[in-house]
Amino acid sequence: MANKLAELKHALGSAARASKYRVNFSVPSAVPTNSDLNKVDTLCKASSFPSMTIGQIAVYSQGRKLVIPGDTSYTNNWVLTFYATEDHAIRKDMIAWMKAADHFQNNAHSGNPNAVLGELSVEQLDSAGNPTVRYTFHNVFVSEVGEIALSDETQDTAMEFDVTFTFSDWVVGTEAINNPAAGNNATLNDVSL
Repeated sequence: MANKLAELKHALGSAARASKYRVNFSVPSAVPTNSDLNKVDTLCKASSFPSMTIGQIAVYSQGRKLVIPGDTSYTNNWVLTFYATEDHAIRKDMIAWMKAADHFQNNAHSGNPNAVLGELSVEQLDSAGNPTVRYTFHNVFVSEVGEIALSDETQDTAMEFDVTFTFSDWVVGTEAINNPAAGNNATLNDVSL
């Protein structure tokens, strides 16, 4: 028993902690922002690392089934939960990002998708606060800003809201944010937190 625990202790180390993460934000320069984007990571209450699935192709021969790998798929959405400040600054910036892509009140569409696509990433941090792995999302835009529920009965809670980002693809590794060699948009206002 002690040997197995020693093996586990050696293999696991300090273990990855769900509360040890950092969100890195890059808002496209075409999006007017008024909030202090250095606070985005601090006000981000919850994030996630993406999932991936490989489909299955069933091939039959004389009643026997062989399953071979199919196509890779993944959800193209990434949801972040933020604490709301009294001035709703970050929430207003996320709505501004949506309006830069499609201003529903003016019936105006961007016409230039590259101008509204950003790059975001989330990093796992070790116990000393150093990044150990980074997941970078490419061609990101805000697709939904969630509601904030209000109630006279709600006490002792900070308001929060979800923002859903849509992206084209993601990579895992230590690739730097805004890497032109990877074909990413080089005109972003990078804020690495």
